[in-house]
Amino acid sequence: MNQARKTAALWSTLSTGELAEQVQLTVKAHDARAKALWVAVAEDLVLAARVRGALAGLKAEFRGHRDEVMWLLWINQAQQQLAPVAQAQTRAVAESPQPVAVAEAPEVPEVALTSASFERPDNGVVREARDIPVMLFQEPPSAAG
Repeated sequence: MNQARKTAALWSTLSTGELAEQVQLTVKAHDARAKALWVAVAEDLVLAARVRGALAGLKAEFRGHRDEVMWLLWINQAQQQLAPVAQAQTRAVAESPQPVAVAEAPEVPEVALTSASFERPDNGVVREARDIPVMLFQEPPSAAG
């Protein structure tokens, strides 16, 4: 964890482009070191915001890429690792519940299902099958011919 904090401190001094490169390498690694780094980054709110921006840019960069699904999975995992700090703050606020008035649900009339509700609009008349026109696909004339 100490190494992750040192790396996070180093990241806070990087330019946006350099940070994006480091984020990309860390996302690609998706190992225990990367997870520890995401936790360390989440502790610094300013750095976490910069990294979330780099992750959004990375997500946009890999749109349409042949490995898009894999990268989006890794990026989403990294974003989830950055989210727990914000969730912990909202949980602390949510722990003091307010009394809530419970309103009774209005009665809903029962609907009787009859055979008339399942009748076909065409009165059950079976239609004849129609002929489908035949389509002929031809090979375009050869240019070498």
